[in-house]
Amino acid sequence: MKKSVLFLIAVLVILISGSKTFAQESTADKDYKFTIKVNPLAALGGPFWVAIVPVTGEYKVIAEYAFTQKMSAQVGGSFIGPSVLINLDKIVTDTANVSGINTTGFKVTGMFKYFLSRDLQAPEGFYVAPHFSFAKATIKSEEDESNNVGAQKMNINLCIGYQLITSGGFTLDIFTGMGYLQRKWDYEGESSGIFDLGKNKSGVSIPFGFSFGYAF
Repeated sequence: MKKSVLFLIAVLVILISGSKTFAQESTADKDYKFTIKVNPLAALGGPFWVAIVPVTGEYKVIAEYAFTQKMSAQVGGSFIGPSVLINLDKIVTDTANVSGINTTGFKVTGMFKYFLSRDLQAPEGFYVAPHFSFAKATIKSEEDESNNVGAQKMNINLCIGYQLITSGGFTLDIFTGMGYLQRKWDYEGESSGIFDLGKNKSGVSIPFGFSFGYAF
């Protein structure tokens, strides 16, 4: 975790110091209001993790609108399904002798960004933002759907980030921060013997956001 935080801080420093001049020159004559972004990496591991194993994959779309020169609002929606990195179906079927696993769910996110860069206007530059996300999913046995786990995760964070927009309108947005995390597992039927996903958890959250897309 510490290494990940240090890496994120280093990336933010590089983006802020190395890209500021380029961004000013490339977007000075353009007035961007909207950005549409995605994060393909989220499909490798969604909002639900067991230790370092991604239990789900997240397939998201994010939209952002700059309503003043220094502020923007961002919302995102995601479908939660199987991770493309770890085959949970194979892991569970090999250990618990069940025929298959079905994973479905959703996630919603929201951010209200205030941009701090003196010579840049929203939605570009260095920003601070409150961040909220809520995810809900069901993981169940295809053999007997009464054996299922309901999963919920909520994050409330204060974030710092940087959004770069190139001369062609391509966008890179990266952020981190700190806040509160709450994660719940609701086991039904015999699911506790099939899915060993741990216990409910709440505490400090260190979010990481990375997405890219197009501004217009």
